[in-house]
Amino acid sequence: MFEYERTDERLTLRRPGTRWLSNGFDGGYATAPTAHNLTVPEGFERTDLAAYAAERLGSPPEGPTLLTGVRQTDARGARYGPVEAVVTAGLSNPAMLPASAVSGGSDDRTGDAASGECGDALPDDAFRPGTVNVLVGSSEPLSEGGLAGLLATVVEAKTATLVGLAGPTGTTSDAVAVGCPSAGAGAAFAGSATAVGNAARVCVRDALAAALAARYDGDPPDPRGAEHATVTSGEATLFTP
Repeated sequence: MFEYERTDERLTLRRPGTRWLSNGFDGGYATAPTAHNLTVPEGFERTDLAAYAAERLGSPPEGPTLLTGVRQTDARGARYGPVEAVVTAGLSNPAMLPASAVSGGSDDRTGDAASGECGDALPDDAFRPGTVNVLVGSSEPLSEGGLAGLLATVVEAKTATLVGLAGPTGTTSDAVAVGCPSAGAGAAFAGSATAVGNAARVCVRDALAAALAARYDGDPPDPRGAEHATVTSGEATLFTP
């Protein structure tokens, strides 16, 4: 699987010939021997994230690079079957999605935090470094479609775990990177019914739970009181296609 190099502010995963897919700031597909999770300083406001990552690493990163306000000493990993996952988890900027427009209340987000109305929505270009970052590797090759399926499975597992343990569906700055061997043809599917998908769900669930416990001493904060919380609002117009 991966080799790891960790300091308080950087976690690097190494495995030659890994095909990555990320939804981070440098997202997309890439074949590279490394992926990185970097801790940014308090009050971080830079928007030239590729230049920032290159400064931190000493050269432009070849593989995906995720950013977080969480120390890498709070990272936790899990292995199961052909999959391993590493997670850092912070909830300073949680995102809540009420199950319906009725339960979500009105579009007015200036209400009391205790009522579940937690301040204005963040601007699209705002970066809040709480962040849940998930890096997952499979030892089984996957096609590009299979790798995309694995990313979807990982996001689903992250969301379910967060909702169960803390309440939010995620944060406003979450990122995921998934990787597999690049050589040869790979499986086209990595959903929850596949061996790789099932293993990913187990690893993400357990690593995320452990990362939250490490960050918050086993007691995640109430997301409704977070300064940078966002509650989805609005009601779509339904139609039959």
